[in-house]
Amino acid sequence: MQTLHISRQELHTRGGVLDRMLDSLFDTAILVDTDCRILYISASSFPDPSQRAAVVGQHISVLDQLSPFEEVLRTGQPRPDLFLELHGRPCISSLFPVLDGERVIGVVGTITVRNLGRLKKVLSQLSDQAAGFRGLYQDLARVDSGYRLEDFVGESPRVADLLDKARKAAHSGESVLILGETGTGKEIIASGIHAERHGGRPLPYVTINCTAIPEQLLESELFGHEKGAFTGATEARMGKFQLAGDGDILLDEIGDMDLQMQSKLLRVLESREFERVGGREIIPLRAGIIASTNQNLLAMSERRAFRADLYYRLSTIELYLPPLRARPEDIPLLIDRLCAQKGGRLRLTSQAMEYLQRYTWPGNVRQLKNLVDRWLVFYDGVQITGRHVVDELTIGQRSYNEAFGVTDPLAGTESPSGPASAPPPTLADQERAALEQALAYARGNRALAARVLGISRTALYQKLERFHLS
Repeated sequence: MQTLHISRQELHTRGGVLDRMLDSLFDTAILVDTDCRILYISASSFPDPSQRAAVVGQHISVLDQLSPFEEVLRTGQPRPDLFLELHGRPCISSLFPVLDGERVIGVVGTITVRNLGRLKKVLSQLSDQAAGFRGLYQDLARVDSGYRLEDFVGESPRVADLLDKARKAAHSGESVLILGETGTGKEIIASGIHAERHGGRPLPYVTINCTAIPEQLLESELFGHEKGAFTGATEARMGKFQLAGDGDILLDEIGDMDLQMQSKLLRVLESREFERVGGREIIPLRAGIIASTNQNLLAMSERRAFRADLYYRLSTIELYLPPLRARPEDIPLLIDRLCAQKGGRLRLTSQAMEYLQRYTWPGNVRQLKNLVDRWLVFYDGVQITGRHVVDELTIGQRSYNEAFGVTDPLAGTESPSGPASAPPPTLADQERAALEQALAYARGNRALAARVLGISRTALYQKLERFHLS
């Protein structure tokens, strides 16, 4: 879309075809009239209807640095791929004129705040020697995931303590190691530390998934390489450490890093300098280091699966994210927030909420999000009972449980407040049982099993290996 052709009447008709089109085509959209006053803004920008209503009718300037709307109104020329700020957060925006015949009667803007990782990854793989590509990548590096520490939802004492420590960690300047099970929100905390550390300044935030890159390429990804350093190195290339500049680099799933690479990383962290592969130039490391993993690095170091000296170097400040089962009081708040993000509503009985708070949540918040998303499709506005919860969270498991004597975390809960008839299974037993049940339900299809559990396939493979499940 470069130009939108509609009548003036259609432009000012709310709830009509135009609004439905904007809702269906774009995650976030803003529509302004010839006075640059907001006619429409999508629910994803303001999940709270009262906040959205307060913005409608206001000049576009209430949304911070969005003055290019006025330029498009004046010139009638579209402005794709602009770097702007929305509520103080970096974003990419594309602005298009709305025409009634030959006359400009408004502007529609589409906004991207999150999920820029794929675009950043693609651009980083292009020639870093081309100034245009390098400059574009560095601009995108400044457009972080958009998360702030306050985006970590929860009011429990554990969450309050975590956020307090994260803020102190951000201002310490030390390396930070973030530990937590899959789906607990490590990405939010890492991005939030970056934002807190730099006070909103547009500094690069570069992430690298240590499991997604082959071991033989990881050194080049981190440190860069010179032309001819290895077969296929047809030109020199900057690494992630250099691209991060004065910002931060996140080493995600660092527990999966090869031992040899761990040694090289340790040397860099201790000396705060590195060389490109095949190069001799000493390049200073200016970026802050944040690492995250769902594995127990201390236990891995004891069995020599992870270098102990690297673990102690990374864990100067260690943050542990509590699993969802350890903060059940946050579940109602999380459900409300997840519903607001989708613009939907769920009605749960007190028993349904009690069951949700008793469940062990092997996939943590990610699993809860998947559950809420499904319920918004099937039960939006319909009362959800305890029976719905039990059926949803034990689907395909009852026959398995009965056959193998596995205790269902929700079985026999007709009177959930009553005393337990037997000691509860250990968390490890429950996690193993959940894995076995998911595989049985999926008939061995691991991709489906991962979706049922609400975790990634990588996390599923790691758990299967840990429990020696084929």
